[in-house]
Amino acid sequence: YPIIYISFDEAKELCQERGKRLCDEDEWTFACEGEEGRPYPYGNGYVRDPSQCVTDQTWRPYTEKAMVPRDGAAAGDEMDKLWQGRASGMQPKCRSPLGVYDMTGNIDEWTTSTSKGGLKTILKGGYWGPVRTRCRPSTRSHDHNHTFYQQGFRCCSDVGAKAKRTKQSSGTPHIPRQQQ
Repeated sequence: YPIIYISFDEAKELCQERGKRLCDEDEWTFACEGEEGRPYPYGNGYVRDPSQCVTDQTWRPYTEKAMVPRDGAAAGDEMDKLWQGRASGMQPKCRSPLGVYDMTGNIDEWTTSTSKGGLKTILKGGYWGPVRTRCRPSTRSHDHNHTFYQQGFRCCSDVGAKAKRTKQSSGTPHIPRQQQ
């Protein structure tokens, strides 16, 4: 299950603790669309298909006051009420040509920008709501401190790199209770 409600810096640190790094936006996009440049990881041409990946779910309004502090019990309850994602791999057809699951839908994933200028904090993939859940689009408007209940991350490593095995930390980021 993805860790959610996490900032760019927290995601970056968690990847580093595992001997990995946040994916950059170009490698993330390539892992999603493959050499064919598919708009969706599942192929199907240019037709969006919510049965393949967790997308187009009804957006649920949230109670802003319940989200503070974000590691509080009220925030946990609120996030559990809002959560509509799935465990990685539960949507077997939501698999990219390179074998990577859940690249669109499920959560917005922090990546590092490869563009010159602008923010280095890029969100890719889109979460379960009726949003830009395709391989190429990105959100480039949130800085490294931004957090929200539909944001998470994916770690990358270079070929031949050895990842560190670490215990899951129980810090500020949230894993919905139904998943623990």
